[in-house]
Formats: sequence, structure tokens, C-alpha cells
Amino acid sequence: MKTRLMTALTLLMPALALAAEQGDTLKQGLMFLGAGLAIGLAALGTGVGMGHAIRGTQEGMARNPTVGGRLQTVMFIGLAFIETLALYALLIAIILLFVK
Repeated sequence: MKTRLMTALTLLMPALALAAEQGDTLKQGLMFLGAGLAIGLAALGTGVGMGHAIRGTQEGMARNPTVGGRLQTVMFIGLAFIETLALYALLIAIILLFVK
């Protein structure tokens, strides 16, 4: 019973806080939602992409250890490109939060 009450209060508190403010709270709430989705989905996608890149590199090294150095170099370049996508999503999230 206590956990249900705490869950209900946790879910209702932001609505009460937004109701007390003046202005267009729906627009602000949607911007917060968009920023959260942008960075959340980017983190998910880049995490999956990095996992696939590392897995492929390890499989390649296991099959042919002599090309391990080349594979590792290419993997690090690919990881840098993948991480750039997450940084772009962070930039979009910051723009959504601070540009009115």
C-alpha cells in the first residue's frame, strides 16, 4: 500500500509543479520530452552499434590474429564515428532545452 501511494505521488508531483507555473507548459513539457528521447535513443543506438563493432573486431582477431592491429585501428576509428552520433544527439537535446 505504501509503495502504491509513493508511486502515485511521484507521478503526480511534476504535474502539480507544472500547473503552478505561468506560460505555455505544454510546449515546455514537450521540449523536455523531445530532449530526453533524443539523448536516450541515441545512447541506445550508439551502445548497440559499439557492441556490434567490438564483437566483429574480436571475432576477426580470433579468426586471424595476425591482422589484429589493423582491425583494432579500424575499430577505434569506427567507434569515434559512432560516438559522434551520440554527441550530435546531445547537442540537439541541449538546443531543445535552452532555445525558446
